[in-house]
Amino acid sequence: MEDYTKEELAEALRAINSVIHKCEKAQKKFPEGNSHHTLLQNRLKAMYISKALITQALSKKEQPLQQLASIDSNDSAEQLILNLDQLHTTDLSIERIKRNLSLDVEDVAHWCKQKIKAPDIRITRKGKNWYVTIADCVITVNAHSYTIITAHRLTL
Repeated sequence: MEDYTKEELAEALRAINSVIHKCEKAQKKFPEGNSHHTLLQNRLKAMYISKALITQALSKKEQPLQQLASIDSNDSAEQLILNLDQLHTTDLSIERIKRNLSLDVEDVAHWCKQKIKAPDIRITRKGKNWYVTIADCVITVNAHSYTIITAHRLTL
């Protein structure tokens, strides 16, 4: 196999995850045994194999993910960790996060990335979002666009 960069592999993984999501959604529309259902089943199998191979190649380029975080639903959390460079936010989210956490930092996205890199985090995926729990706060990230949506303090 040709030696691909981490960025190329991460981009391919994003594309494959998108195809998997779309195929799984489409497959539900066809009854089992239908030719469309079978075609999608075969495509999904190929995509799962591709995803496994790319994830394996990425893991060789990264430090072990188990050292980074306590991970629920491995594949999804791996994807977030491997794509931290893609994290970004909007102007409205910056204001919201600064207000919710009483932050006085210039670069909120950078602050969130640093928090997500901490060894004592917990990443969960619910629907279209990742929820990253760090000590006393939770950061919400859209799983498809890597947009940091909000962050708030945990209430006890």
